[in-house]
Amino acid sequence: MKSKIRVVVRVRPQLPAEKTHSCETLQLGNHTVRLGVTDSSQKEFRFDHVLGPSATQKEVYDTAGVAQSIASVLEGYHATLFAYGQTGSGKTYTMEGFEYERIASKASERASTKAKIDVASDRLGIVPRVILELFDALKTAAVIKNKAYRVKSSFVQIYNEQILDLFNPSSKQCLKLRWAADQEFFVEDLTMVDSASGEEMLLKFTEGVKDKIMATTNMNAASSRSHCIYTIYVESIDLENPSLVTTTKLCLVDLAGSERIVKTGATGVTLQESIGINKSLFVLRQVIQVLSDEANMNPTGQNAVAKTHVPYRDSKLTSLLKHSLGGNSITVMIVCLSPSDLCYEENLSTLQYAARAQQISNTPVKNAGEAHKVLVQQLRDTIQSLHAQLAEANATIERLQQRRPKPLRIHSGASHTATTSHPALPNDTKTTTQDDSSNQVEDDSDGESSFVYDEIARPEAIVQKAIPPWPSAWTWLSSIFQAFHTRPTGHHAFAESDKAYMFTVHPMSSWPLNKKPPGDLGVGMAIA
Repeated sequence: MKSKIRVVVRVRPQLPAEKTHSCETLQLGNHTVRLGVTDSSQKEFRFDHVLGPSATQKEVYDTAGVAQSIASVLEGYHATLFAYGQTGSGKTYTMEGFEYERIASKASERASTKAKIDVASDRLGIVPRVILELFDALKTAAVIKNKAYRVKSSFVQIYNEQILDLFNPSSKQCLKLRWAADQEFFVEDLTMVDSASGEEMLLKFTEGVKDKIMATTNMNAASSRSHCIYTIYVESIDLENPSLVTTTKLCLVDLAGSERIVKTGATGVTLQESIGINKSLFVLRQVIQVLSDEANMNPTGQNAVAKTHVPYRDSKLTSLLKHSLGGNSITVMIVCLSPSDLCYEENLSTLQYAARAQQISNTPVKNAGEAHKVLVQQLRDTIQSLHAQLAEANATIERLQQRRPKPLRIHSGASHTATTSHPALPNDTKTTTQDDSSNQVEDDSDGESSFVYDEIARPEAIVQKAIPPWPSAWTWLSSIFQAFHTRPTGHHAFAESDKAYMFTVHPMSSWPLNKKPPGDLGVGMAIA
């Protein structure tokens, strides 16, 4: 199933400092954005939805289909929602909705801001609304689907191409990005926080927000200096089959805005941050461009085209968003624009990449759960056990094949002595047994096992009754028949290991070994 990235455009209201600016270059429709003043210079872009400056936070939430994204996660799919746009265009407000206040600073320090948290406000953005709505949806799903749910979350910021854990701010260590075939890119040693309620989860999120790196620039009084990725993991357990565990995730991404240094007036640390932000956004645009070009070359998605290298690995941001761009996630992109004509070039660039992004097709795949992983592990254990058994059997066969036949000496007290060779039964004990007829068999054998037969009338019965542990037993028994079937009538005995065997030769018993004896003629064998 193919699913294109949905794109929703939001134009923020004018800021007080922009009241003197002209705002004529943007013309909005329900699904279109026209950029330019004159008809000849206008460029029109079409998207899934376009929202003007009067749109409320709830309208943005509903129009972007965030509730549908939550439902998809509960159905077993991954989902992503990210805000994209230039600095100061309203991305953080859209995602969080918190108010930021300026922090007094020394002359030697740059101005900074800190979030003022008000979770009861209508200003609440997408992330707080998702958290609260998710737990309501889980309560309903638990009853309808007969499942139990466990919810965890993680919160990171990518600052100057370094991954920092916002749920563990005391650790100044940068987290490492790793790759695994089943997880693709993931962050090693990332803090995961369990939450039992929406309120508990929202409180933890707001604590992480307070540790974000923020600063004040000429274009944004509360500028995010990092890309922030808040991820919710939903683990569902089928109560009828507890081994069936499905884990899905919802990624909520607040991208730092692209910056023109001439306009932001960035210097020192802020300048270095701007370079890092622009670098990762440049790679993001490259990824979008390559994927959209592939989609244009193969618009139906049916005919194979030559795969172009997609530079996911060129930045931490695109590595972590790989599943969202051309991957297996249901993805929504919220494009934030400034209404000011002074931002014409930034708006044009943003709209061009948004238009490319909506051409990208993802392939959402429903997670089947981890029951198959349990089965795979069981099969692996079985295979390993069978390999061990096979190795042991091969060693036994090799040991037995190295043994050599030993002579069987048959002595008769009357007049006949027969000597033949046979594969010895395993026993190291030399045994001599004398019966009433003074017939005697001596053998050197090594004692691991012996065969006991109640009655054997023909060679076929040997195989049916004995079922020996190695094929050479047939040769051994055949040699005995060869030795005894020509003996005169009477009783004959031999000893093997700790068992004594007595053979009775009936009259007219000189019949071919491969033929069934007539009547009751044959050779009888009994334990002495």
